[in-house]
Amino acid sequence: MSASELPTGLPVPDDDGAAAHLPGSRLPKVTLAATDGRMINIGAMTGRVVIYIYPMTSRPGVPLPENWDEIPGARGCTPQSCQFRDHYA
Repeated sequence: MSASELPTGLPVPDDDGAAAHLPGSRLPKVTLAATDGRMINIGAMTGRVVIYIYPMTSRPGVPLPENWDEIPGARGCTPQSCQFRDHYA
């Protein structure tokens, strides 16, 4: 199966509230690589910060890992991804 084929019966992502405690939390002093190659210390950032990390980008002709479709939201746009796109992009 490829990234462009959607199987039937994909699990539907559900917001269980497990991250509801995170707004207002301090970011850790961790340095991450940005898409432009710069290194960013996320703990030194101020103001509203959105850090978008996704689990995998598929490649044409390369099969997806076994059981990939069992991960809620692994295929397609999760509600969180759509919110980033709609409000911060």
